Amino acid sequence: MGLIHHLNPLEYKAIGILEFEIETPLHIGTGTTEMRRAFVRIPGNGGFLIPSSTWKGAFRSISERIAKSMDFRDKLAGLAVKLFKEEPRATYEVDERFCNEVINVLRGDTSNIIPYSSKDLIEVAAEIGFTLEEISEVKSRGFGARDNLLYRLSESILAIHCPIGKLYGNAVLAGKLRFLDTILKPEASKIILHERPGVAIDRYSGRVREEALFILESIIGERVKLKIIADNLAPGAEDSKLFALTLEAIDNFGLNLGARKSAGMGWLKLNNEASYWHIINL
Repeated sequence: MGLIHHLNPLEYKAIGILEFEIETPLHIGTGTTEMRRAFVRIPGNGGFLIPSSTWKGAFRSISERIAKSMDFRDKLAGLAVKLFKEEPRATYEVDERFCNEVINVLRGDTSNIIPYSSKDLIEVAAEIGFTLEEISEVKSRGFGARDNLLYRLSESILAIHCPIGKLYGNAVLAGKLRFLDTILKPEASKIILHERPGVAIDRYSGRVREEALFILESIIGERVKLKIIADNLAPGAEDSKLFALTLEAIDNFGLNLGARKSAGMGWLKLNNEASYWHIINL
């Protein structure tokens, strides 16, 4: 068994059914700038769609803000959160100081940040896809290694310890949380399609664009349901604590979803009485 205990072996599994009440009109668009900005639909009149990626992005945004204010037992986890950068993709702004820590551990020194021996770090690097030749080159040449090998290895080490990455995934890890699409069929619910006019604003001038009138489709109604599958969220683990705090924040303050959030749209309130988690014994 390797040193990275993430999704293999699978030891814990839970399925969450979370019900939200739509407090303000919700719009999930296709990203177009056409005159009619339609709500995403399933082809063939199959209903309205809230993609899994939309749910995931909303949850992740909350988790990122919470993680920045947390204290972590694992120093690497804390450093990973500190150096985490979401845009344009989830990366870690590795500095020379941390790279030197990686080099020193590979060469047999101990570190107050990296909890591995030289042998263990080599094994971890191999588990996340680096060849023994590449690891040896980083060990011998350090900053002179080809193709940014040192920085890539250092970033990968941070990635496997990052609680945000463990929950939602990054370039090294698959996320422990899987969000499912939500499909809303108007005939089977009290969801109502609402059309509202709007105007596009030029971000640079702050003025209304010419011929920028559009119609925005949004839905209003009683409730929407989200299904989440959570794998290997072990009790007491740092990523489990982060997810628990995320759920607590959503319970206390609600969840903002979709477009035109700054205009007050897309506000959802968690219905605790109708939400639950099912723990699966493995």
